Amino acid sequence: MKIQVSTDYAIRILQYLHKHRDVELHGSAGVAQEIGVTYPFFIKIVSQLRRHGLVVSTQGRNGGYALAKPAHEISLYDVYRCTAGELQINPCLAGEPCTKGEHKDCKLHHIFRDLQEGMREKLSSQTIADLVG
Repeated sequence: MKIQVSTDYAIRILQYLHKHRDVELHGSAGVAQEIGVTYPFFIKIVSQLRRHGLVVSTQGRNGGYALAKPAHEISLYDVYRCTAGELQINPCLAGEPCTKGEHKDCKLHHIFRDLQEGMREKLSSQTIADLVG
């Protein structure tokens, strides 16, 4: 399993907005440049963040982006779901048929389930505020 680049940049965008929260709104070109992402990719990511209620935007000359809620209320799992969907490391964990047969007899299913739950718990326990020193 690999974390998507869009998830990484989404976290960096939220970190930036939290770290510079003393400024009311941040322009897209400036934020994109600061975190090192192309403008089109920034727009794609920030649109996802906005649709999922993690950032707000204001249009116009003095427009820009800001966090939609406090950084301590935005978990890394919230960001992951926003950019990648629900965490699912194996199809059988989403109720799809197991290649081995029944889940209860599949040792690999139990290992994957425990790993997935551990990852969800870890990502849910860390917030954007935790990442900004």
